[in-house]
Amino acid sequence: MNECLDKARSLPPLVTLYPNVVLEGDLCVIFGQSGIGKTIFAMQVARDIAASGRRVLYADFEMTPRQLALRYGTADFPLTLFRAEMDTDNLPEDILKGIEEAALANQTDVVFIDNITALGQSLDKGSDAGSLMAALNALKKQHNWTLIILNHVPKMFSGAVPLSLSAIQGSAKINQLIDDAIGLGQSHKDPSMVYVKQCKWRNGEIAFDSGNVALYERGKDASGNLCFTFKDYGCESDHLSTENTDERDSLKLRVRELSAQGKSQQEIAAECGISQSKVSRLLRQ
Repeated sequence: MNECLDKARSLPPLVTLYPNVVLEGDLCVIFGQSGIGKTIFAMQVARDIAASGRRVLYADFEMTPRQLALRYGTADFPLTLFRAEMDTDNLPEDILKGIEEAALANQTDVVFIDNITALGQSLDKGSDAGSLMAALNALKKQHNWTLIILNHVPKMFSGAVPLSLSAIQGSAKINQLIDDAIGLGQSHKDPSMVYVKQCKWRNGEIAFDSGNVALYERGKDASGNLCFTFKDYGCESDHLSTENTDERDSLKLRVRELSAQGKSQQEIAAECGISQSKVSRLLRQ
């Protein structure tokens, strides 16, 4: 035991590739509800890591080139950031093998996979999830990679329930076999605000917990690129939805009644004490 501890103390210090999100050599999952901006956030992390001189592969199974062009107004990504996409006309039998080949061909040591469902496993089955995570960990160790995988959350984690490891979609085997888990939550105060929380951080001390989440605004920068802009820190509970079903139904009914009376969305918003965009959403439901 003493010899083991001595060897551990002589190891080089941990390298942070992106503060409080990615540690070198770890297998990290970034998760959040559909439409929250996981790809925007992950692409920003990948871009910053590549800008530091690392060679990064982004295996993109979510966005088409046309969709990317709409999101990013300028082609100024680092030359060490590479993108791989799935050939839907010629699907490989082993998608993970295809990602490995693309990473080796580009000599990358940081690999993003967006998202885990592209790997074709039944993640709700413990055996399938376990074999997938074992394969990812094997690649990580074999090639000294840092792996970042994107994943969804069940519908119950849509803004009213605090983020936790149990929010990660799939078997508990996933939670057991990852090093880090970074959750993205929607702020009910402002639809453009997203908070970031560390739900697992195996090799360090958690900085973004429920009492200190990082708040970002989702939008376009001066160059026309979609991004997350850091704004502040806060408590997760302040950004969770507190409306119960009865309250939501009552508010929806009141909004529709006022609309039927001929009132404008601006007038309805002022009378109900909500934003005009929320009035619009309630009327569309």
